[in-house]
Amino acid sequence: MFLEHYPPLVVAYLLGLGGWLVTRGFVPRLWPDEAAAGFLRPWKEFGIALVGAIGILAVGQLWSGGIRLPEEGAFGPALGAINQGLIFAPILLVLVIRRQSWATAWLPRGRLAMRLLAGLLLSSLAVTTYSLLRAGADAPWVLLGRIWRYEHLDEMAQVFLEDVTVAILFVRLAGAIGGRWTTGIVACLFAAGHIPAMVSQGATWVEVGGLLRDAGLGGAVILVLQRSRDVIWFWCIHFCLDMTQFAGVSGVG
Repeated sequence: MFLEHYPPLVVAYLLGLGGWLVTRGFVPRLWPDEAAAGFLRPWKEFGIALVGAIGILAVGQLWSGGIRLPEEGAFGPALGAINQGLIFAPILLVLVIRRQSWATAWLPRGRLAMRLLAGLLLSSLAVTTYSLLRAGADAPWVLLGRIWRYEHLDEMAQVFLEDVTVAILFVRLAGAIGGRWTTGIVACLFAAGHIPAMVSQGATWVEVGGLLRDAGLGGAVILVLQRSRDVIWFWCIHFCLDMTQFAGVSGVG
């Protein structure tokens, strides 16, 4: 068993991703093979999507400044989820304004309930793995009961919209430079995103070297998502494993 959070988290992610590959092998009709989305001017579409992503940061600053719906009381989580929708609205509007399919955000329409069910089962597998490997963690069913709660509705919305944002940007950049190069870029960005926090906490060079592991995990996630072209199932895993970092969920600490 691991005393630290990260090693069991990585194993849990890898088992979740592997679980999807097995599931698709048994139920291929849930994620049929389809051609990747194409754009006449991919660089233009990526540029527009990038402006939408910058808009997220701008609206996020308003939220930080207190310009938001009150996230208190019984309706706090629901209002928080609406706030998240408003923050991510700029990039979601890109698809509406450009009249592009939601499939270009890896949100296909078909068999939604079954894809969501698959995601819930895979996320349960991932949480179980984390629970068994993390020293001091509570039982898997206890963790799942703490994760899937109304009070976490805003976090659910945030993680889902983050995944959709990455999909929108990835699909358009891949249309311009190809999937392999885009996978490498996204993997490096995934790892680089941890640098500021690590530096502020006085991380050692050995810990910074662990960013290679982060890049590998990010690359694995993107490679599998490219095959599924669907963020619904992965959102379940992503949200659940994100919540395990909190002591109130994992029971550690």
